[in-house]
Parts: sequence; structure tokens; C-alpha cells
Amino acid sequence: MSPPRRSPGRGRPGWRRDCPDAPTGGAAPEAAKRACLGLTELAAAAWPYAKATQASTDHQWSDFSPGLADTIREHFPELPPAPVALALRMWGRMHGLISLEVYGHLGAQTGDPAKLYHAELLDLIRSLGLDVEHAHHLGMPRTST
Repeated sequence: MSPPRRSPGRGRPGWRRDCPDAPTGGAAPEAAKRACLGLTELAAAAWPYAKATQASTDHQWSDFSPGLADTIREHFPELPPAPVALALRMWGRMHGLISLEVYGHLGAQTGDPAKLYHAELLDLIRSLGLDVEHAHHLGMPRTST
């Protein structure tokens, strides 16, 4: 079996949409949608606090794929585009550490990946202009500091 074809010219892995081996359907797209909607819900709830802490809030709906914009607008009709960008960045932060752990890159660097992930969650909470109690009231699980 040959390895998956990569996106041309981007210098990073990814499935090309025209690749005949690209996965379609299945549980992954639905799981991604649930994760994105959950993080968007958190970003929307935190936005009154987080807006002042963000480097950029000038996002437009045209910055996102039509499918994502339509889905978000369907579920959060009053939400401006900037919290959607925040949700995607939050997803990237959390997914990045998970990916490093899944592929075995953290184990060689730290004896306690969970401690590192916990610290990242606390930093994410602070970056939203929240403290742990605010985050809990917005729906994030209670965590020790």
C-alpha cells in the first residue's frame, strides 16, 4: 500500500480532495463538527471577556470556508466571525498537544504529558480573560490549579 498523497506545494501533510485514497464519510467529519461546535460555543460564551485579550478581531465570514460559516451561523446566528477564529485557534492548541502525545513525541520529552496538557488548559483559560471559576461557569469542567 502506498503512503497517502500530500497536498501539493504546501510543505505540510494533508489529504488532497482529488486523491482517490482520501477518506470520506465515516465518524471523523461528524466528530470534527461536534468538536468545532463545542469550542465555538465556549468561544462565544467567553467572547465578552476574551475580546479585549485578542490580537486581532477583524475577521470576516469570508475568511472561513462557506461550509464552516454556514454551520456556525446556523447554530450561533448572532455570533460575529472573530470568536470563530478564536475557536479554531483554541482547537489548534488542544489538538497540537494531543497529536504530539498520540505520535509519541511528548513521552520522550516529559515524564508527565497530562501535567503539560493541564498547564496548557489553564493558560488557554487565562488567554480568554477568564479565571478557572469563570471557565467552570461557562461549561468547562472543574480543574485544580
